[in-house]
Amino acid sequence: MKTASPERGESAATFSFHQLLVRYGPEYLQRFGPSMPARQRQVLQRILACRTPALGGQLFGCPQCGAYHYRYHSCNDRHCPLCGQTQANQWLARQQSRLLLPTPYFLLTFTVPEPLRPWIRSHPKAGYDLLFDASAQALQDLAANPKRLGADLGLLGVLHTWSRTLIYHPHIHYLVPGGGLSLDQRQWIATKGKFLLPVFALSDHFRHLFYQALQQHHPAALQSLPSKTWKQRWVVHSLPVGSGQNALKYLSRYVFKTATGNRPLQLRPNGHVQWPYRDSSTGQWRTLDLPPGELLRRFLQHVLPSGYHRVRLFGWFHPAGRPKLNRVRALLKQTPVLTQAERDAWQPDPASLEALPPPEPQLAPAPQCPRCNKPMALVGSWRAGQSPLMLPRPPP
Repeated sequence: MKTASPERGESAATFSFHQLLVRYGPEYLQRFGPSMPARQRQVLQRILACRTPALGGQLFGCPQCGAYHYRYHSCNDRHCPLCGQTQANQWLARQQSRLLLPTPYFLLTFTVPEPLRPWIRSHPKAGYDLLFDASAQALQDLAANPKRLGADLGLLGVLHTWSRTLIYHPHIHYLVPGGGLSLDQRQWIATKGKFLLPVFALSDHFRHLFYQALQQHHPAALQSLPSKTWKQRWVVHSLPVGSGQNALKYLSRYVFKTATGNRPLQLRPNGHVQWPYRDSSTGQWRTLDLPPGELLRRFLQHVLPSGYHRVRLFGWFHPAGRPKLNRVRALLKQTPVLTQAERDAWQPDPASLEALPPPEPQLAPAPQCPRCNKPMALVGSWRAGQSPLMLPRPPP
């Protein structure tokens, strides 16, 4: 497939999702801006300013041939299709060394029924908190039952709010080791069979905990929901995922991005955008034709509340549970996780203990000259809100 790189205002058969936002976002803001939620409007405006002079940048000059090059700053918004890949790679590296153990893993998915979704969309922070709390507690309660596993779990939870066609569909994926720490912390108890825990029991307990939380904290919302919400079985999926490596990599894609990535899209002759997705029932790739404004609307409904954490750790994966995590690692004959202060104090052999310092920030290298391919030198820079540097005038 031949991919074009359209500039603002040009038409093209194929373009990226970010280019779609740049092309149709200003018109969307002009049409719907006053009625949009403030958070969605703020995010869209930041994305439109990403890698433009509005956010500041640097001017580079080539000392060999005298060419100049602008490099603009990124918005670093977690919803931006252009930003976050470096952060995602760094996050993945940290989680791999800390959370992946020599045991089979399971990927569990908790969803809520359709009648609940409008309330969660209107009250995202409260709704997502309930979704996290009820699902994590359901897992820990059943795992602690001696008739089930009799153990404490480590949980990595990642919130997703979209389906493959970008419909609003809040759910949480949990990556869970296939076993847990015994309640007396003396042994590792491995799971048996193809499931971590029985999904029907998880579903019923998850529904009960969510009902209790609404009853206590949001009684008006509870009264507005149809009674069938609490009679139907809520969907909980459990899937064995081997070592957990591929599942963790999948989850990392959307830790610092939302829903779409920066996938290529095609513009149809009728003006609609062709959205590719994999059909969950057949596994085959299909396409959905949507007007650009509808695709933007579907994307923006997945904007998270300001400061909300999409990823949460529970049990002995939580930072407060590090002593238990190291107990688990000892039982599984793995080296402990140490803080930088502990490593500095103990001065261990670097080859004998896992080091988990945050990666050092890497400065972007100076660009190469587009004319002569030599390294360019920094001429100057400006910040967001300042006037961009102008190209030096050639000598008379």
